[in-house]
Amino acid sequence: MTSPPRAPDGFPGQGLVSTPVSGAARAESALVLALSLYRLYGLSQVAVAVVLDGSRYPRPVPVLALAAAVFAESLAVIAVCVRRRAIPSWLISADVVFCTAGLFLCAALTAPGDGHTWIYFMYPFTVVTSVAVGFGYRRLAAVIAATLLLCAGYVAAATVLLHDPFWNVVPNAVSYLANTTVGWAAARYLRRSGTDLDRSRVDAVERADALARERERARHARILHDRVLQTLETLARGDWVSDEAFRAHIAGEAAWLRALVEGVHDGDGGDLPAGLQRLVRDKARTGLRVDLNSASVRDVDTWPDLLPPDRAAALVDAANEALTNVAKHSGVSAATMRVHLHGAEVVVTVHDRGRGFSPGEAAGGMGLRESIGRRMREVGGHALVDSAPGAGRSSNCGRRAAGPETGPAARRRNPRRQKCRYRLGAPAGIVRMFSRCIGPQLYSYTLMVPSELTAAT
Repeated sequence: MTSPPRAPDGFPGQGLVSTPVSGAARAESALVLALSLYRLYGLSQVAVAVVLDGSRYPRPVPVLALAAAVFAESLAVIAVCVRRRAIPSWLISADVVFCTAGLFLCAALTAPGDGHTWIYFMYPFTVVTSVAVGFGYRRLAAVIAATLLLCAGYVAAATVLLHDPFWNVVPNAVSYLANTTVGWAAARYLRRSGTDLDRSRVDAVERADALARERERARHARILHDRVLQTLETLARGDWVSDEAFRAHIAGEAAWLRALVEGVHDGDGGDLPAGLQRLVRDKARTGLRVDLNSASVRDVDTWPDLLPPDRAAALVDAANEALTNVAKHSGVSAATMRVHLHGAEVVVTVHDRGRGFSPGEAAGGMGLRESIGRRMREVGGHALVDSAPGAGRSSNCGRRAAGPETGPAARRRNPRRQKCRYRLGAPAGIVRMFSRCIGPQLYSYTLMVPSELTAAT
């Protein structure tokens, strides 16, 4: 029998799923109880036949000896099962052999005319107790083999020694098969239910422990956020610390603490969130504050399978180049980086609200074409860059009041309101540009690589 699942050592639920109280153990105890009750019922039939009709046996003394042996063997079977709290298959095999021999002995001690009555007590006894065959064997083939042995013993004893007609013996023999197969099905269902109960109990303990840890982490996170993180970020952005290097160090530590508070993994692993978080911390030390939004993928715990290391490294390197461009050319000290899953693609987007640039200024840039676009192409991905020249614009597309300065003509007269989009994943020299009305000047990099979900979709 497969042992029930147990909580690992040191686990808070250890001892809750111990063997004496497990679902599997309770299932076995129920089967032992059922075997014992069936056995006692069979013994009651033997006792009734011997006590009430003992005078009809040609040789009463051997009949009493056989009945005593049946009682002793049955009590021994019950005692072994109760002691072991299970039904050993070897014990059932021995019991089948004993019952088959008892069928022959009882037939030899019974008058031929009484073979179809209660005088032949071994038949009703073995039919009732045959359910133990279904309880004791785990495989249906073993149940059928043991049942066929009982059927063969009964058919041979009834036809040869008691001269019962074959048409009467065969239906009686089928009763064995019905009892054993039904017993096997019931025992199988009961054992599976017990095992499922144990697994559910372990899962419930694990979920409760995980919930308790998460609540404790959230409580500590609130304390760190309200007391420590706010202070560090204020010091990093204000003029309270005059030393630039030390202020950058404070910014880096604040970025690390924010990742810890938000539950973002920042270990030495090679997965994408860890790499991006290290990038945020490094940029903070150079004076660029990056807000990382990874809430949509925070629960993904199979990043090495979802995104191979080479693709993750390409995304991190391309994001690094994008943030470097923000620090060099945007004229702002803050950016937003978001990572999410879009169908079968992993998407990293970098936004800033800096100066932007015009299409002609960016077409030949090595940073965009090589560091970002080429990295994406090498791993089967692509990159999009959206930009608009100028700064300080506050109009929103579709919300600006109609007037003489709206529409395509106004956009042609005011080139700073044009927005261009570059598909850096396209072959070299091909740049796609689109113009549309936009609001505040937004500079955006969108980096996309295929994940391992591609094959599944």
